[in-house]
Amino acid sequence: MQVRENMPQRIAAVAGAALGLMLCMGLPAVGQTAPAGQTPAKPPATASPAQAPAAGQQAAPQQAAPQQAAPQTPPVNQEEEDAYKAFYLLTAQQNEEVITQGEAFLAKFPTSRYRSSVYSRLVNAYMNTHQAAKMVATGEKAVAENPDNVDVLAVLSTIIPRTVDPRSLDADQKLSEAERYARHAIELLGAMQPPPGQTPEQFDRAKSEMLGLAHYGLGLVGYMRGDNSVTVVELEQATKLDPQPEPLEFYLLGTGYMRQKKFQDAATSFDRCATAPWDPQWQARCKKGAEDAKQQAAATPAAPAPAKP
Repeated sequence: MQVRENMPQRIAAVAGAALGLMLCMGLPAVGQTAPAGQTPAKPPATASPAQAPAAGQQAAPQQAAPQQAAPQTPPVNQEEEDAYKAFYLLTAQQNEEVITQGEAFLAKFPTSRYRSSVYSRLVNAYMNTHQAAKMVATGEKAVAENPDNVDVLAVLSTIIPRTVDPRSLDADQKLSEAERYARHAIELLGAMQPPPGQTPEQFDRAKSEMLGLAHYGLGLVGYMRGDNSVTVVELEQATKLDPQPEPLEFYLLGTGYMRQKKFQDAATSFDRCATAPWDPQWQARCKKGAEDAKQQAAATPAAPAPAKP
């Protein structure tokens, strides 16, 4: 787990990422289908021509599968080592280069010992270039390689809910998957200790950011399920923990406070997203939300002070 170098880009990417949530606001969703020409992740379970018996021959009787030895570390391939070194040296701002070189690396070295690391960097690059479908697909490969990849778990928990069409039959299944990823990330982070070479300050910042993302994911799941209490509780946690929360978090939190009639809190949240550098249309929504919340607060009688004993 490392402090992210591209947090400003993550905030700048909100304008594109937030489009996934427009579906539940009555606007069409984007990016719901897989790219043209995408092949299934797993081929059908049929025998290849090399495995099928020749014409006129009977299939050999089935035998018990021999016990497989533990996988051995593949020998060092200098071409692979050089390719990974070049990939590793790319900066977090070189998203297109990360994608180009990462995809080429996985195509050329599909069984590489470095594939988990390559998957993880591709997840962030796809996120920063608004390629939600590729980001989710690659993130799930990374989690399959390493179920405890806390960075990918936290990020996936915030992206999957944005790709869900609430009218689809698998909507709840996908939301449950995002919830599972978020809760597992929180569990892992709770037990994590600073790794060698990372200062306590760096570790605490990275841990806080990942916890913020995981709680944000739970907040999005609650929002998509229409559970306002979960949305508010989780987004309160997310905006406190993440050093640089997305403006969309404050918009959704403000909406949740309005439903709870906490108008002063709603106005504060809407003001936070109205002044953030992001999509002008969403800034306008936030400004309108802040105005409405302040009007409601002014029109609502103050609660009486508790009686003195």
